[in-house]
Amino acid sequence: MITVCTTLATFAMDSPEVWGSWMGNAEQVRENSDTPVDYFAAIQTDARGLEPFAPFIERLEAIGGQYWTYVFDDGRTNVDMSNRLRHLTLGQNICTEYSTAKRATHMLFMAADCMPPDDIMPRMLELNHPLCAPYINTYGLTGPDVEGHPFPVMDTMASAACIFISSDVFRRLRWRSDYEDGSDDPCYHKDAKELLNIHTYIRKDVIAKHYPEAVGDYASRGYDTTVVR
Repeated sequence: MITVCTTLATFAMDSPEVWGSWMGNAEQVRENSDTPVDYFAAIQTDARGLEPFAPFIERLEAIGGQYWTYVFDDGRTNVDMSNRLRHLTLGQNICTEYSTAKRATHMLFMAADCMPPDDIMPRMLELNHPLCAPYINTYGLTGPDVEGHPFPVMDTMASAACIFISSDVFRRLRWRSDYEDGSDDPCYHKDAKELLNIHTYIRKDVIAKHYPEAVGDYASRGYDTTVVR
């Protein structure tokens, strides 16, 4: 089994593209996969509970997906760039726990506002590498080319918006952020290299789409980031 996982908070419900892109083509992703694909979400609730997530849950259940909820009250009243990471990484680690419990061979972790190509599964598996990702134009990441493949591959940090992780990796690493090592993406990249000696490969001819394509901090995105306590 391959799990497709995301985490989201209430502000994501402002737009269907923000909360639904990751599973927007779930039917096509499954059709193109020789391995069963299981969809899962870690939903962070506040005092409003699950009510704001009704359309998200309806779509998730329509594709046979599952969700767990979590609450992390550190006193914040708004989601911003100074407090988001500790909440995000908690949700990411819940996704890891779910994938481990399911004995998944791979986890495709995604931001809810990112859509993979329909054939993401076979094309990631073609790499035969434990930590890899498609290319996302939004982030413009670059790195040295990796030889020996019939398609373009580079060795560089991937965005957590869409990253394909084998069980050999996700069972041994946890998501984190750090005041020296940075946010979730660079920390995972660093830990995989330094603790497991595994580099991250990006397949440049496989494109995932972020909505919107250009992103700034949360304040610039127009979300209602209020946390109700």
